[in-house]
Amino acid sequence: MFVPVTLAILAAILFYALVPIAGAFVVRQQWRLFRKSVAEASTLPELDSRSAARSTLGRVRALGEVDAISGLDELWIRCEGAACAVDLKDAWVYLLVGRSGDDTVERRRWSDLRAITPGSRAFVAGEAEMRDGRVVMAQRDKSPPLVILHDGDDDRVVRRAIWAGRHENEYWNPVTQVSLAFGAAAMSAIVPLALPGRMPSLISALTLTAAFSPLLPLLPPGVVGFFAYRRFWRRARYCRARRDLERLDDSTGAETEVWRRRAGTATLASALAFAGSLAVNGWLIVAALRRLL
Repeated sequence: MFVPVTLAILAAILFYALVPIAGAFVVRQQWRLFRKSVAEASTLPELDSRSAARSTLGRVRALGEVDAISGLDELWIRCEGAACAVDLKDAWVYLLVGRSGDDTVERRRWSDLRAITPGSRAFVAGEAEMRDGRVVMAQRDKSPPLVILHDGDDDRVVRRAIWAGRHENEYWNPVTQVSLAFGAAAMSAIVPLALPGRMPSLISALTLTAAFSPLLPLLPPGVVGFFAYRRFWRRARYCRARRDLERLDDSTGAETEVWRRRAGTATLASALAFAGSLAVNGWLIVAALRRLL
């Protein structure tokens, strides 16, 4: 008797919660590593005419203008008094742009970029060496160069990248989309087992509610909690961005800790608001379905 509702609940937990949340942690870790790379790159020596004349360069950063693309995978950057070729085979490129007064960072494969406008600004960091009389940055020890193409001033690119370098909503990621599709397919096989007339109304109601649980927070009256969840989530994102910027500037760590606590509080509030929205609408839907079935 309880097999359909048990299967529906397990499928909902797996495909609508556990797998998307696992994908969210992966996405968050990717952006965390990006921000860490930007912060570390900001402390590297800058490539200029004097450093470019040395035979041994090591890790450097280059700020300049996109000059040309050589072959399929080489991007030339013209810096102040120097030039640098960046080997971008199998590398990621980050596009930092301002939209409506707010910055966004888009992560793209170099092979997927169709064109780059000459004159675009670039922030590049990585292991540099001299090859045939030219400075080249290439992958070293499975660590490709960091490449940020942006539309602003060089002196602000680090702060802009750290501020904007995070996912808008980690839950909605490529893994989530695939997981929801599998969840819908699983539910289409489970729901017929709990059709009215074959099972008690409570079993049918619980099964149907679990099957359509991703839609529950979007229905009234629980949608109020959904809007609260989104508001608190945006607040948490803002606090995390402030935390990361304070980490660049705050030598004592006091302000960093303040914003870390605020981010944690806002994240908890968003989770509670979402859970409340889901619980309220879930209870109402089950009650309504029991009367109808």
